[in-house]
Amino acid sequence: MVRRLGQSCVASIVTTLIGLFAALLVGVLWWPPGAGLTLIGIGLVTAGTSARLLAVRWHWTASVVASSFGAMAACFFAASTAELLPPGSIEWMWKGGLYGACFGLPVAALLSPVGLVENASIRSTTPTLQGQKDIK
Repeated sequence: MVRRLGQSCVASIVTTLIGLFAALLVGVLWWPPGAGLTLIGIGLVTAGTSARLLAVRWHWTASVVASSFGAMAACFFAASTAELLPPGSIEWMWKGGLYGACFGLPVAALLSPVGLVENASIRSTTPTLQGQKDIK
């Protein structure tokens, strides 16, 4: 159980970082339209879909809820550093990304046990082929 909890925490943190990186990349390449709520939305959607992909495709216990909330917090704090740093610059990407990660990753880690509940419901609704055992 502790191993699964650790795997859920790591998977949620990784998908939160994927969402933050995607948002920062869009912010650097396309700042004026990609700022603010758009930046937060990009991070949220990317983190949520990557967590779902990890949970369904590779059977990691990544939590969609933890990854999405972590990416929202990380992208919000990264976007807020654009008031202090030149928006859309490489300096903003590095410093804002680190600042956002400092707030978003603990959120994802604290909410990661939700991934165990989510994946248990996925496993119980997924039909198994005849003659195949359910892996737990």
